Amino acid sequence: MNLLIITNNPRVNIEFCDVEQVQFHENASQEEILRIARDCIHLGARLVAHPMAGRIKPHETPYKSVLLEERRGETDVNSVIIIEDSIAATRKLLEHTSMQKYDDELLPDLQLIDLLLLKSGLDEVRR
Repeated sequence: MNLLIITNNPRVNIEFCDVEQVQFHENASQEEILRIARDCIHLGARLVAHPMAGRIKPHETPYKSVLLEERRGETDVNSVIIIEDSIAATRKLLEHTSMQKYDDELLPDLQLIDLLLLKSGLDEVRR
């Protein structure tokens, strides 16, 4: 299975750039990461793990990593529904909260949380 990680998390990029295909978008917002994933899904990729796993709300972290199976062909309808719902939920949650400025000391912890969620999804796939 060819996996693709789409992320704005520098720690995920460093950890996986030599192991999996990674699209690193350093300055992308969470919603932008989800939209990039959606575009890949419309080209045939399939979600491997739910993009909103872990119950981390969009206003609680600036980082988002999405795990896809890279493939071409028919669009996976379930993946489209999940990614569209995730984009809508992200937009709604961010719309009703003020944008948070993150302390530089907190960012490594938030990167680690996103990394661990991604690793959990990868572990599930590899079983």
